[in-house]
Amino acid sequence: LYKARKVMETVKVDRTRPRPKVSIIGEFWAMTTEGDGNYFLQKFLETEGCENDIQLTTAWILYNIWEIDRDTRERRELRADDADQRGLHEMKDFDVARRLATLRLAEWGLRLGFQAFALPMGLYDYHLPDMDLVAEVARPFYSDDLRGGEGHMEVGKLILNTVMSKAHMTVSVKPFGCMPSSGVSDGVQSLITSRFPGTIFCAVETSGDGATNFYSRVQMYTFKARQVADAEYQTTLAECGVTDAQ
Repeated sequence: LYKARKVMETVKVDRTRPRPKVSIIGEFWAMTTEGDGNYFLQKFLETEGCENDIQLTTAWILYNIWEIDRDTRERRELRADDADQRGLHEMKDFDVARRLATLRLAEWGLRLGFQAFALPMGLYDYHLPDMDLVAEVARPFYSDDLRGGEGHMEVGKLILNTVMSKAHMTVSVKPFGCMPSSGVSDGVQSLITSRFPGTIFCAVETSGDGATNFYSRVQMYTFKARQVADAEYQTTLAECGVTDAQ
């Protein structure tokens, strides 16, 4: 990792060329793979002059921990009615506090483990998502109890990308027929874009014959994102009192 960091530090970067930052979310496999499965989406966005903000597998594990933590807290309040064979009513000796403490330790361990790899690479200011915050901002629009795919995370990520200026554009990619992501992206997210002005959201599906339509749709939204990034760059120059040449 130290060697890789030294190699990356030699790459020259032109800071006067603003690149729109694009957050890639959606169905777990389609957004994390880099190949035919998503029409080489990451590479295509880079050829369009964008910077990719990918979702890490570590974030998915944090979401799994959050799910178990939330369910344990909910079932604790319904212990007398939780009559399933593996429910808390039958498990008299089940220690809820211990389970919650174990999950908290697991989360801390995962975050520390991530930083152990991130710091040698030079990622000093990279922060893993706060799953409680993601759930909180998504809750008014999408229930925590809907667990298909990434559940409420797609909604929460889009809102945070806009409100916290984490990305200029958000792309949701999934295979054709992925019900959880399609339901969220094509349904709930339209409400989010109307409630949060300035949101640039592009929902795309992969199918056997749709590469051309896929690329043209993404290009339409990257054009808007580039305009926003350019305007942001010019505003920053004006605020700092410098010219582009300077």
